[in-house]
Amino acid sequence: MAQAVTPKASGEYKVGTCVFSLWDRTRKEKLGPEAGKRDRRLHVRLYYPVLPEDAAGHPEAVVLSEQKLKAILKTFSVPGKVDGDATAEFYEDVPAVPGKKFPLVIYSHGLGSYTEANNFLCIEMCSRGYVVAAIGHSYESAMNEYEDGTADLFDKTCMKRVYEPYWGGAFKLLKCQKNHKGTWEEQFSRFDAFQAQHCGFLRELVEERRKDVACVTDALIEKYSDRIDFDAGIGITGHSLGGVTAYDVCHHDDRFTCGINIDGLLAGTYDGLVMKKPFCQISCEENTSLVTRAMLYTEAPAYWEVFKDMKHHGFCDMKFNVPVKAIVGKMEPLMLHDYLCRIHLGFFDKFLKNTGDDSFLIDDGNVVRYDKR
Repeated sequence: MAQAVTPKASGEYKVGTCVFSLWDRTRKEKLGPEAGKRDRRLHVRLYYPVLPEDAAGHPEAVVLSEQKLKAILKTFSVPGKVDGDATAEFYEDVPAVPGKKFPLVIYSHGLGSYTEANNFLCIEMCSRGYVVAAIGHSYESAMNEYEDGTADLFDKTCMKRVYEPYWGGAFKLLKCQKNHKGTWEEQFSRFDAFQAQHCGFLRELVEERRKDVACVTDALIEKYSDRIDFDAGIGITGHSLGGVTAYDVCHHDDRFTCGINIDGLLAGTYDGLVMKKPFCQISCEENTSLVTRAMLYTEAPAYWEVFKDMKHHGFCDMKFNVPVKAIVGKMEPLMLHDYLCRIHLGFFDKFLKNTGDDSFLIDDGNVVRYDKR
């Protein structure tokens, strides 16, 4: 499968990368063949700023192994072949910028996706002065490869359980998705009734992911305090279920200052909770009725950018590898990437670095800004 022209990082820093594995000894896996037996395990890819002169001469790091690429194609039922061992604009075994710390952003992937699903976004943020930690959620990822040479694959029962019962729930979600009538409160009420009936398993996944994020954050504090400025607070973003994770974490973990949801339906248990942290909602048009809660129950700045002619999977790097508009939408991939980076960098610059304003917001016909009512 031919790959589209891909973006280049624009920041002053080059990007170093490393991967590591974590065990959470406080809980057992709930998915996969080791459910109830093995302790929870996580995969993390760290992106960190490095000086251009330190990266000079280092070969670009491999993004995905051939084995992992095959697992991704199989999980997404994507036709064709993508060459394995592809490299990216980041480098292994490069020292961090000496004597300097950067704010941290956590990235969480969607259900069935993978750690590097938004690799180009993570690289761009890192080149502009952020440490980014992308989490691979075990048995929720197409594949996680660990430091000891073992791996785990996506638990396919997840998709059968994501709505209960699956076909009845999927049909009702489609009706809810297409119904944009009424106020935002009325749209949220319809979605909330739907999830109360059909999304028990999905809510459980969100709670487990919150624990994943906490485990990774603890490890980063222990391992990388020499390069991360934790005093700035922590930002979090994610695509699909990863975006839902970001919303949930911002409600429940005081170490996090702000967050972004990239087109994830806002499932979760939030009865009586009001968002007290800045949050940005990114959506395609067809999913707007599933996320109105982000604008309704908040005491903090709330932003909502709606992308026209887009599809759900177009918000991750699949837009560069699968040129099928029915899957990734009609927006030109580099334009979409530029918009995503502009929103992320502007938002996190404002609320983590305290250096920006609202000029990152877009309203140009391709993207429509929804304001709080």
